[in-house]
Amino acid sequence: MFRIPAFILITLLYVHSAWATKAPPDPLFGRIDSIVKTLSSISGLNEEHPVPVGRISQGQLRKFLSHRIKTSLKPKEAYADELSLKMFGLVPADFDLRKSTVDLLTEQAAAFYDYQEKKLIMLEITPSAPEELTLSHELAHALADQHFNLFKFVEDTNENDDENLARSAVVEGQASWLMLAYQMRQQGIDSPPTQQVLSAVENSGDSSGATFPVFQNAPLYIQQSLLFPYSAGIGFFDAVFKSRGKEAFSQVFTNPPKDTSQILHPDRYFDHQELTTPELPKVQITRVGKEIGSGSVGEFDHQMMLWQSVGKTAALDLAPHVRGGKFRISEAGKKKLPVLEYVSVWDSEDHAASFFTAYETMLRKKWTMCDPLKSTANLFAGKSDSGYFATRLRGRTVSSVEGLQDFEDWKAVAVD
Repeated sequence: MFRIPAFILITLLYVHSAWATKAPPDPLFGRIDSIVKTLSSISGLNEEHPVPVGRISQGQLRKFLSHRIKTSLKPKEAYADELSLKMFGLVPADFDLRKSTVDLLTEQAAAFYDYQEKKLIMLEITPSAPEELTLSHELAHALADQHFNLFKFVEDTNENDDENLARSAVVEGQASWLMLAYQMRQQGIDSPPTQQVLSAVENSGDSSGATFPVFQNAPLYIQQSLLFPYSAGIGFFDAVFKSRGKEAFSQVFTNPPKDTSQILHPDRYFDHQELTTPELPKVQITRVGKEIGSGSVGEFDHQMMLWQSVGKTAALDLAPHVRGGKFRISEAGKKKLPVLEYVSVWDSEDHAASFFTAYETMLRKKWTMCDPLKSTANLFAGKSDSGYFATRLRGRTVSSVEGLQDFEDWKAVAVD
């Protein structure tokens, strides 16, 4: 739905300007050759050239991130990303995307592999995990990059944000799996990571609060967007490895998943089952202006929408049944206020009906005022903080228009 996950990943990869050029010899870096040899043995990806390494301070990182976000993210793009999150009710109305991104990344960062400059950077902080293990994760990125050009792989150049998040999960899932396999080799165990070992990464978000207070206080969608590439990506890669063996280290990059549904359900990846992109309903809006933003709404996005509104259990049960989604935000009316158009299609009419009911709950929770003027088995429409809205169920499709300022527009949309 949104470009935040891809943008965060790219921001992490771009760190290079605060490079520590004159530092004393680092004992950890003396382990690099040995680590790379082990990683190559496990993956079959040979090192083509050594990777430059260095360290930066957390203060240098914060300054760099602030500058990078300011220069790389156009104001219109930042506005569209932030507005999309707010209109779907996934972040509060006063949420500052730029500041939150800098705060989160500064708190979370321990090391980076710069895919553009081909350098590996460790932070000068007290590590929360063994530094050698962290270094092995970044070196796994470096090995993959030397074979598959990961900068190009993760570059956010298309309109399918769900696919971008899936690719982020490929990159981080593969590196996390290889890191755990390396750890087992160091313990004298020459076998793939067990499910018990994988669970340490899959459930890593459960205990993040005490260690990372900025993360703990972030909106659910932001938290899970950061975790998804690791927690879901490692399970996806493990499934591909069990099916393909060492070939998996190439296949996930040369034949990547198309959406987060394939990450969450690897059988769909093997069966080439892709989500569709449904057409938005034709809506006549008075004085419709320029488009502010648009994009896909995948399984991860629906899972988050449901989780925040009706709970995690219901979200995990219903979200897998979505078959595709799309949204668009445009200016409309005399004041050029934003209008959200959204549509999703489901695998059955029953699941669509369940989501329609859940979406009503979402609407009531995200607004201070939600005054329904029409409420039937297939239509929920009325007035809210942001204007008039109409959410409709038609067969396997759920659609919604929100933020209308003209009552006549609303009447046309809300006709039974």
